[in-house]
Amino acid sequence: MKLATVRIPPAKSELGGVLRSGRFLAFEQLNPGNGGIRTVRDYLDGLPDSAMLLEQVMKRLDGESLNSFPLFAECEVLPPVPDIPALLDFGLTPRHLCNSAAVLFRYQLGKIKGALIYRLVKRRLKSTGRGMPYYKCNHNALIGHDATVEWPSFTSYLDIEPELAFVTGNRKVPIGGYLIFNDSSARDIQFGEMFGTGPARCKDFRNSKGLGPYLVTPDEIGNPLDLDVTVQIGERSTWSGTTSEYSRHPDEVAEYLFSFFDPPPGTVVGMGTIPFCTGLDRDEWLRPGETIHISFEGLGKLTQNISLLPDNLQKSRWPARKDWDLK
Repeated sequence: MKLATVRIPPAKSELGGVLRSGRFLAFEQLNPGNGGIRTVRDYLDGLPDSAMLLEQVMKRLDGESLNSFPLFAECEVLPPVPDIPALLDFGLTPRHLCNSAAVLFRYQLGKIKGALIYRLVKRRLKSTGRGMPYYKCNHNALIGHDATVEWPSFTSYLDIEPELAFVTGNRKVPIGGYLIFNDSSARDIQFGEMFGTGPARCKDFRNSKGLGPYLVTPDEIGNPLDLDVTVQIGERSTWSGTTSEYSRHPDEVAEYLFSFFDPPPGTVVGMGTIPFCTGLDRDEWLRPGETIHISFEGLGKLTQNISLLPDNLQKSRWPARKDWDLK
């Protein structure tokens, strides 16, 4: 099943529901018999019983016309899980860590010094995926499909980070589903934070965390480490990657988390950035006003709009951008 949270114009209330044949079926419209499921959080909290109840409800719709339900494409699509309790992000793609570190050091330290420092840390970066490093993201900066990432005044090198993410259920069903996660980053202020207290302002700015377009239950995915990834950058570039780059399976990550604390149902867990699908890996940068399409096989397409530059754009620590007009 594909689960989503939307607003149906002109109403302002959020509705949780299921997608079928391009239509959005709100949980509240599927009564009686949906076991009190009103939101996607209710569904995750009630697993596995909620999944069985919802499947029974959906079977009763077999052969019936769905024309009374709104088209999903005409809804305002919000992050699939409302009011998530936590957002965690792992770094389980060593090739991304190596690629991005090489570019980061070159911009921050210069070509020669950057290359020397990179050689010293490369071996450590390659082995990072053997552990389970993660950091806590700003779950108050979430946006959904076709929403706008706000360009912060303190960066000239805004970037995206497409990731496979899973959403926790409970101890009975640790993984409730999968979705696309975009962890936007301000690269030219990242260096000091990554080698100091950890990611902060470089990732915590407004509207920087994209989720969506919907939550896909594990039975529809098969092997989550065998999904093709495509990123379309405006009309000018296409990046490609695969989830096979992850050094750990989501099941291992979930088992690790549940071994020392109980992630509340609805916790979103990013696996790490797909190599070659982020600007820092490629030394290729976003431009103001562009539209980005992030597609994961089986998980749909998450569209993120990049805002125009703020009027109070500050001078970057890195070289001035020459690929867009600041006038």
